Amino acid sequence: MKKIAADLAMAFTDFLNRDLLSKDWNYKAGPDKWTKKEIIGHLIDSAQINLQRFVRSTYTENIKVTYDQVEWVNAQHYGAADIGELLELWRLLNRQIVRVLENYPPDRLQIQCDIGQALTSYQSVENLAHDYVNHLNHHLKAIELV
Repeated sequence: MKKIAADLAMAFTDFLNRDLLSKDWNYKAGPDKWTKKEIIGHLIDSAQINLQRFVRSTYTENIKVTYDQVEWVNAQHYGAADIGELLELWRLLNRQIVRVLENYPPDRLQIQCDIGQALTSYQSVENLAHDYVNHLNHHLKAIELV
């Protein structure tokens, strides 16, 4: 988990060290797409839900922690938020996830968490951590491309 934590720290730190003020945070690639600001909001939601999964799986098995990503982005009105505040919240949430992953109990890495919406979908904490970093990198690349 220490390697995953280091990869996560590098991903969000590298992104935050770029020239973010020059970005058009309200850019939307299509009518059914999120703005760049809403993508950061989605990453905030992802950080919150995964932090819950990681923490709760240290002491509970087979928990179910899901979220409706579109509904969460809409309900939180990320498009109307200050991008500086969103980036700071996202940074702090990821700092906390790094702290949790760096100290994750080795005997809990294969504990299962149900992430399925309609159907049960168990994933190990270790896989969830890998997927979290991959998901984050995917969205950061999308923000960078345009």
